[in-house]
Amino acid sequence: MDQLDIFTLVLLLVDIGFLAGALYFSFESIREKERRAPKMGLGLALIALIIGILLVVMPSCRVFFAVFFSFVIAFALSLALKRSKDPRALKGANGHLVGAAERPDERDIPFARQRSLPPGSEYYQRYYKMHPEKEEPDRRRREKGLLGAPGRIDNQYPPNVSMIHAAFDIPEFLGHYAVADPEHASMPSKVDPVKATEIVKNYALHLGAVAVGICRVNPNWVYSHRGEIFYDKWEDWGKEIDPAQLPPYAVVMLTEMDWDHVSSAPHTPSVAESARNYGRGAYLSTHLARWFAHLGYKAVAQNTRHYDMALPPLAVDAGLGEIGRLGYLIAPRFGARVRIFATLTDMPLIPDSPISIGVDEFCKKCKKCAESCPSKSIPMGDKIVHRGALKWKINEDSCFEYWSKVGTDCSICMAVCPFSRPNTLLHKVVRWFVGNSQIAQKYFPYIDNILYGRKWRPKPVPSWIDYRN
Repeated sequence: MDQLDIFTLVLLLVDIGFLAGALYFSFESIREKERRAPKMGLGLALIALIIGILLVVMPSCRVFFAVFFSFVIAFALSLALKRSKDPRALKGANGHLVGAAERPDERDIPFARQRSLPPGSEYYQRYYKMHPEKEEPDRRRREKGLLGAPGRIDNQYPPNVSMIHAAFDIPEFLGHYAVADPEHASMPSKVDPVKATEIVKNYALHLGAVAVGICRVNPNWVYSHRGEIFYDKWEDWGKEIDPAQLPPYAVVMLTEMDWDHVSSAPHTPSVAESARNYGRGAYLSTHLARWFAHLGYKAVAQNTRHYDMALPPLAVDAGLGEIGRLGYLIAPRFGARVRIFATLTDMPLIPDSPISIGVDEFCKKCKKCAESCPSKSIPMGDKIVHRGALKWKINEDSCFEYWSKVGTDCSICMAVCPFSRPNTLLHKVVRWFVGNSQIAQKYFPYIDNILYGRKWRPKPVPSWIDYRN
């Protein structure tokens, strides 16, 4: 075999690799029920096939394709070799502070305003005296209900709507036990912090969490005042929350929202899955709190029936991800398809370090969540300073207004986020590049738009949870 034949063979082998990659991309895209991506993959496969034929029958084109393949390989190597981490992300949520942090007030959260301000009550009068501009919009939304008519977008399909109610019953049952005091008056069990951390993390994973991180409780993320009231504890409304009275360590847990269900957004399977995860999170955080109590330590569960603080920055500090343009935590393996829960404890543990996975720079270019948001609640522009931190500020009021129209919690932004795709080999490779290369963070959003399209369209779901009547 002469030198020219070897040269051609090498080109053909590279082209076969290109063909195999395109076919694999098509296969995975079909499994993920994408519409545009399989066609793009098959188109690339066809190009690879044509190139292979030309390499065999037209020797004159071999040099051109050799240059082309060299450029592609060099680009891929540049992505792999030029590794870069975001220094702000590695500082945790504090890395985005540009001034004095202002603690969030739970009374301002739309959930609290919706559920914990009975018209005519003392609390109603006190709150709207401070914020008169919110009274009329809140009144209109309160008349509709937080989700309006649950499942309205799907004609309130009974099986799915009942799944929503059944799952949200679980936090209601468990919320009474959020605060767990030590079970005995004697000294707490002594466990080496390293060993205790190993046990806690693996126990939480065993109970059903998909990721666990530990951090110290940063007072910046603790609510300034109590605003969500459950179980008629109205004496707590408006009370100041002293961070020093909270246990100093947080075990932060993530649960995964199933891709098949989320991909139906904004239809009822997505909110049924959201509710299921809130039920799981209430179980996880309460169970872990009871475990700490039986060891002789104080613990406080953080779930939908008891929050002392904002959980997304807590998860960032615990090394579980970064906050994206859509306001959700974006986790390494699951993207925005996660729900966050935590258990605070005074048991000494070893904190984790924050991580950088390329979210900030990627989100600057991507904007898919903002473009697909039906209520235009996600900003298209740059970050702003809000409560001392540089962030993309979501319009919660217009977001919840859309919830009341469709009767679900929407989830379109979660579903359309490129990080949220299933944790297959294909997406693991892409996430690795994005997490390690500024070039990938800059250009992959545009490549993603070419392959998958920009706008969101709901995907089919398994027949047992189908929302069509």
